[in-house]
Amino acid sequence: METTTISTTTDPYTRHTREIAAAVTLPAAARALVAPEDLSASGAVAVTTACGALATRLALVRFLADPGPVDAADVRPLDPFSEPTPSALHGSGPEPDRDRVRTAGDRCVEAWRRWTRSSDSGLSEIGVAGALALGAWCSWALGSELRATTRARHALAVRADDPLAGLVLRTCRAGARAAWRR
Repeated sequence: METTTISTTTDPYTRHTREIAAAVTLPAAARALVAPEDLSASGAVAVTTACGALATRLALVRFLADPGPVDAADVRPLDPFSEPTPSALHGSGPEPDRDRVRTAGDRCVEAWRRWTRSSDSGLSEIGVAGALALGAWCSWALGSELRATTRARHALAVRADDPLAGLVLRTCRAGARAAWRR
């Protein structure tokens, strides 16, 4: 994937094209993760593109963990400079809807499976690892540490430096559980 960076005189932060693409596809990815129909090829591309940046993955954690109805069109990337990480990332706050989180986790795995079956899937390694790491968080949030560990390890096999996969794996190894799962 292209690694061009973009910055302006009014914005002091550098934006990578991957991060811009992730932000643009975030609402479509949020819809694909929780839609009643199966994950389509375009949905898999949206999920993996949105999971190509950590800020958008954290926005998806916030979206999936929100107990109230949230319109996928309103999902925005997390601003790491001005917003705290979602409390659900650490397992605190209200318990998320189990079916919603389970569906999203399974769809993240389906995006990875599509990537493993086709070298011309249009999915990037960074995004595939990110989607699988998000799927690992979903498993951890549901109390399935073994499944979370497996998914995190697969994500790290795709991209050894994936931060969310590393966090989920360390959390599982430490035996930490979400407050709503204790």
